[in-house]
Amino acid sequence: MKIPSIKSSAQARLLLYKILSSELGQAETKLLLADPVLYEQILALLEQAILDESKSYTSQLEKTFSYIEKNTKEGLQKQVSSLTGQSLWLGVNASFLLESFVNEHTKLIKSVRREHLDKISLIITRGVREGRLGKDLAKEIKEATNLSKRRSQLIARAAPLQYSGALTRHYQIAAGIKKYIWQTSGDELVRESHQKRNGKMFNWNDQGPYPRSEINCRCDAVPVVE
Repeated sequence: MKIPSIKSSAQARLLLYKILSSELGQAETKLLLADPVLYEQILALLEQAILDESKSYTSQLEKTFSYIEKNTKEGLQKQVSSLTGQSLWLGVNASFLLESFVNEHTKLIKSVRREHLDKISLIITRGVREGRLGKDLAKEIKEATNLSKRRSQLIARAAPLQYSGALTRHYQIAAGIKKYIWQTSGDELVRESHQKRNGKMFNWNDQGPYPRSEINCRCDAVPVVE
């Protein structure tokens, strides 16, 4: 029997990507549309904006991860109901997990934006030194910053999955569930090491990896209800 999967939150992924990419897009747009003479001035303003410690992403990130918690709880209840016909008590709050993920992704946001700005700054510094035309610099900026955007996309994909996996482990253990069946998503994207685990029983006390603990893992931990 195929047990219902715990789906990652599309809302969370979208919100997280918006948080990660909003100022990246603004930085690129301002520079690509500006007169090259103003590049250094715009860079200075962007630098200040990114380094401004007064800006907090906490409330946005908490909203993002709350979507994931809601989806994870609902998915786990569906799994237990499918297996036993009963509901599972999930009253133990996972606030320590929320705090950990919010702190981690606050640092990631600053890191991605810092990396993005550093790339732009390096291109401009070299371009000015070499006397290159503004249109050539604009083209190079656009190409280089695509790497930062791809990193943002990877983080936005991975975070909902990993947080969902951590919550699944937390809530199952809190409910007294000691074992789980590893269930893959059953497609060609499943990594070989996880295919070998599919359908096998594991203990939550075993050393990981656990389902969704690794980057882009979409596997599920189907609870063994005894």
